[in-house]
Amino acid sequence: MISVLTLTYGRKKLLEESIYSFLQQNHNKSEMVIINDEINVTYNLNHPNIKIFNLTERFSSISVKLEWGFKQCKHEYIYRLDDDDLLAPNALSLVEQQINDNPNYEIYRNKKHYYFENNKFLSINGNVNTGNVYSKKYLNRINFGDKSFGEDTDITFNFNAKIHNSNKSPTMIYRWGMSTYHVSGMGSITKDKMEKWVDKLVEKNEGEVDLFPKFNDDYYKMLKK
Repeated sequence: MISVLTLTYGRKKLLEESIYSFLQQNHNKSEMVIINDEINVTYNLNHPNIKIFNLTERFSSISVKLEWGFKQCKHEYIYRLDDDDLLAPNALSLVEQQINDNPNYEIYRNKKHYYFENNKFLSINGNVNTGNVYSKKYLNRINFGDKSFGEDTDITFNFNAKIHNSNKSPTMIYRWGMSTYHVSGMGSITKDKMEKWVDKLVEKNEGEVDLFPKFNDDYYKMLKK
């Protein structure tokens, strides 16, 4: 049983693609949990395996948002997927196999992911989050802090986790560019500066917004090529 946790803020089109990648998985035991704290936007999508939390107050940081989001997931293992990234084909089945073949680890991750820049496939390489999967037992014992830069490194590597690294096919498509904001590319700046920067770049949506999951570019076809 795997939960996919996706944080989102002002990136409806990217979120729809991320959701679509979840819906393409051949893994009907999973759920996708979406945390939206853009306070003037309410996302709607009617699907039994997708839960959207539309909040009326903005979180103080990504790490605080992550901690709250993890607690809303019902399954023991939770896959961290940002709204601008995608699940690779068969990702959740590969993760399930990794867990079953290597029990009793706290974090399961792949050494590499598929790297796309401006919607063009460039390489297979590594990063801090390559589709990291955390056990609830592990998440309950760590301190998330209150930060929006370097939080992935903290929760993954700074609490002596028992980590299983896989050399098999990547489970995540990492996307960079696309004329949108990337908090990780802003560096260590103040919360106010980060929020103002983000607010200048987000899509301008307001009120009730229906989601229509789809790929704007066929990423799976590009991977096959």
